[in-house]
Amino acid sequence: MSRSWVLAASLAGATLMFGHPAAAQTEADFVAAFAGDWQTLDPAYSDGGACRISLEPSKTADRYALTADHCGGTFSTLQGWGIVDNQLGLIGADNAILARLGGNQTRMSGDVTGGGNVVFERLPANAQTAANGPALAADCLYYGYTASCSLPADRERPTPAGAEQAAKASVLVRLNARSEARPDAPIVATIPANTCVVIEECTTASDGNWCRAKVSTYTAWIRQQAVRSNRWPVLTYAPGC
Repeated sequence: MSRSWVLAASLAGATLMFGHPAAAQTEADFVAAFAGDWQTLDPAYSDGGACRISLEPSKTADRYALTADHCGGTFSTLQGWGIVDNQLGLIGADNAILARLGGNQTRMSGDVTGGGNVVFERLPANAQTAANGPALAADCLYYGYTASCSLPADRERPTPAGAEQAAKASVLVRLNARSEARPDAPIVATIPANTCVVIEECTTASDGNWCRAKVSTYTAWIRQQAVRSNRWPVLTYAPGC
């Protein structure tokens, strides 16, 4: 999925948004808005705990300082950050671009160099590192709009059933599919309940797994957990069809 995220105009709610001119926001404004502590819960990029990064406002040469803790995989060599092709870029050794992110001041998502997608969320003051992934909002995560609680296997990321087979998922409720793995991202389409979708990749955030699904002629991100009537946590899709 191609992305053309650029800097938006508002200082009160600075964002990296699709299709808006960059000129209204200066680099200093951007740095002030996005500097601070961020975290990803995706196990693919963690080592001994959730990967936590601090984006510093100090600049050396053409990049800003960054400190990282418990980061693994592609992010084991993180050394800096900056504005890369009008996106927030995470920079590794030899100035290699490790990821390009878009989003807002509380949540960013985007492509990782070499494949995959990641979500980074801003950490509030005095936040504890979440080493074991997102916690459920209640003891029971309902299986769709039923009265039954989902099983641990229902909440796993969809994986291929065998060699040379695509991962698939059963959509359990009418579900919005979004352009990015964020609840405020634009809705691409709404998937009817009982639809079987092909899963291209998944990532993990504080609100559970997000997977990029292929349906008909489009691909978009779907969230595996939702809340019904502002009260009941619901599983929106399960592995397999």
